[in-house]
Amino acid sequence: MNLEEIRQKLLAQRRVLLQQVARVEDNLRWLGTNAEPEMEEEGQELNAARLLAQLDDHDRVELETIDQALARIETGEYGRCTVCETLIPEGRLQALPATDTCLPCAQERERLRS
Repeated sequence: MNLEEIRQKLLAQRRVLLQQVARVEDNLRWLGTNAEPEMEEEGQELNAARLLAQLDDHDRVELETIDQALARIETGEYGRCTVCETLIPEGRLQALPATDTCLPCAQERERLRS
């Protein structure tokens, strides 16, 4: 497994997310300064602001996950499941470079959430 290639992939994903978060924050600021006094428009803008805020939270969580993966690369812990400590297959890491779990542990985590 080429860790430098995965690290570069994670850094590229991180840059894209930071750009998205910046755009969302700009849109939220714009909505805050361009609010219309009419009730219908105000309600639409409020709903749009809530949606943008949720997207922002999702991006921030994804950014945190990427940062954790980059930290695991630096400490030499990358590629090992944080739950059961088995090696995560290279194909899974290529597809989901920020993952911290093997497929069985990820499936169990999802099962417990639902």
